[in-house]
Amino acid sequence: MATTLANLRAKMNGEIGVVTDAETTPFSLATRNAAIADGYAALWRAGVWRPVQSDIPTVTDQSFYVTTIRRLRTIDLLDSSSHVIGHPAGRIEPDGAGGYTLVLKMPISTGSTLRCYGFTAYVSTFASDAATDDLEAEFNRIPLLKAKAIVYRAVLGQFARYGSQQVVAPVMNASVDQLLGIIAAAEREFAAETKALAAMRDRAMQPRSGRPL
Repeated sequence: MATTLANLRAKMNGEIGVVTDAETTPFSLATRNAAIADGYAALWRAGVWRPVQSDIPTVTDQSFYVTTIRRLRTIDLLDSSSHVIGHPAGRIEPDGAGGYTLVLKMPISTGSTLRCYGFTAYVSTFASDAATDDLEAEFNRIPLLKAKAIVYRAVLGQFARYGSQQVVAPVMNASVDQLLGIIAAAEREFAAETKALAAMRDRAMQPRSGRPL
């Protein structure tokens, strides 16, 4: 966990044949960074979600609470001594401004805690080379597979652009069929790996306190 963008890019460089990180042709630094970000963003759509826990203090007569959770599993209601005293019903709704709201079926009086278990997206925005992801290190090749497919699509776009001018750059000696084959192979591997990783997610909706050990 906590792999920097620079290290992620170095790992991808080895997959796409970039010898020096500062190279600009055919994969610019900005293109590679954007592809890595898009690769991480694609995890959510593929069903690879980050498990999270959020403790929210209750407020009398309030049924709406701001949360970072995007998909809700269960809610434990804790008393002032952190004992589980119930499992209120609720759901997550987008707030219309890019955030999410926990909506309770019935409000709960002040003095308790809503311990919410659910899922959110993995980090997909990297502000600098020192910025880190939050995906376990053993799985970070998976979003890089998607990034690999994305950068080769960029090359394919350049190929079409230069080809329309009848001047194809020497760095694009690969044929369209070869580029499409590389892209398809990366996409197939990404699909297989994300399916396997998503299958590892705990889908039980039973509250933790009630699960067998």
